[in-house]
Amino acid sequence: MDTKKIYPRYMMIIPVIVFVIFFVLPSTIGYAYAFTDWNSYVHDVSFVGLKNIIEVFSDRTVPIALVNTLIFAGAKTIIVTVLGFVFALILNRQLKTRNAIRTVYFIPAIFSALVVGLIFSALFQTRNGTINLLVQMFGAGKIQWLGSRWTAVFAISIAEIWRNLGYAIVITLAGLQSVSPEYIEAAKIDGASGWALFKNITLPLIMPTVNVNILFSLIYGLKMFDLVYVMTGGGPGHDTETFGTLMMNEMATGRYAQSVAINLVFTVILVIVAVAYQKFSERWENAE
Repeated sequence: MDTKKIYPRYMMIIPVIVFVIFFVLPSTIGYAYAFTDWNSYVHDVSFVGLKNIIEVFSDRTVPIALVNTLIFAGAKTIIVTVLGFVFALILNRQLKTRNAIRTVYFIPAIFSALVVGLIFSALFQTRNGTINLLVQMFGAGKIQWLGSRWTAVFAISIAEIWRNLGYAIVITLAGLQSVSPEYIEAAKIDGASGWALFKNITLPLIMPTVNVNILFSLIYGLKMFDLVYVMTGGGPGHDTETFGTLMMNEMATGRYAQSVAINLVFTVILVIVAVAYQKFSERWENAE
């Protein structure tokens, strides 16, 4: 099919112009401030070269933020993708209550990050939190879940996974429902087992859907900010900082250029990760 006959080239002019005016130009101009001394204490902005970028890489909190960001992104991507796949397989069956169950699984996705953060902050509260009450039932002492780095990272990860699992289920379920029943029936007639059906028919056909799910989870996991800001504010100290909270803190203290520099470095990391995964997923799909 010749797509040129369906979509004339001139139809792309307006979207491209809008994209350039409202995204490319503001982003480019904004990133230019990363190479200046822009802050709340000076009126005349001057060029400082790579000074702010060098400060980003020499800041002690940046490695902490990088590790935390990678943990959030990795945990979210793996667990959300796997659980989303498992629950989607269950909900794809002919269950009488499947519509109600689908609604229940998707409910967390409609909550704002503020609501989810407050809910899980209450659950992981040291004194009267539900999690600590359950822990005490088994004879253990109270745990300061949000008072130390790794327990706080764990609590935030659980909250983020709970909030985004519904999206993964819906996306994967859409992919499963796009698989033609004729393929399944033909394979069953040929004597294929359940595992063989899944491995050789279902999984290859929904790999594009799985790749979209992984890419979204990875990118939004790398962009973790809202739940961290609500639950810990990047603390205790700087133990749960991410690139998002670093940018927020720099902006709040009037160090605007440093905030933009952190954003620039983070954007480069996001682009590299997205492009690398896209290339990997294309090879994976072609191999299938």
